Amino acid sequence: MKKGTRVVLVSLAAVAGAALSLLTSDRWRRPATAPDTSTADAPAVVAPAPPLVESPVVPGELRIASNETIQIDAASLVAGKPVVLRLVLGEPSRSEDPRPVRVIAAADSRVFEGQGILGDGLSDARFEIDPAFLRAPGRYIVEVQTTELSHFPVRRYALEVR
Repeated sequence: MKKGTRVVLVSLAAVAGAALSLLTSDRWRRPATAPDTSTADAPAVVAPAPPLVESPVVPGELRIASNETIQIDAASLVAGKPVVLRLVLGEPSRSEDPRPVRVIAAADSRVFEGQGILGDGLSDARFEIDPAFLRAPGRYIVEVQTTELSHFPVRRYALEVR
């Protein structure tokens, strides 16, 4: 058999294998739709979403949502007084355990790690950063490990020290 023919056969076998795995995989199947039990005359009933209980923002704490950037004036940093972040998790935590938090300095890759204490409603985490860590102006990435059911249960936030 010629080398070119062998390459074509191997390629066809690979494509056929990939197609077969996609067809048999549960990942690509959609769940069956529920039968329509409503009548045309009955109004649609929508269950209200449970409210997220937000912790009140304490003066001096910075509230930040995922993928947001907060700017901090370097002159406002006081030695010995931590910078307090209130990290909005997006989804309430599934446990009451403190959440691991990591702050990464983008300029020199220094890392500051600690625990974020969950607030009321388990929808945010309070985290304190030593102001000495934020000594250099620049960008800092804050990551909190969440309990979300996802492939990458991490929320990210950005701090800019000017």
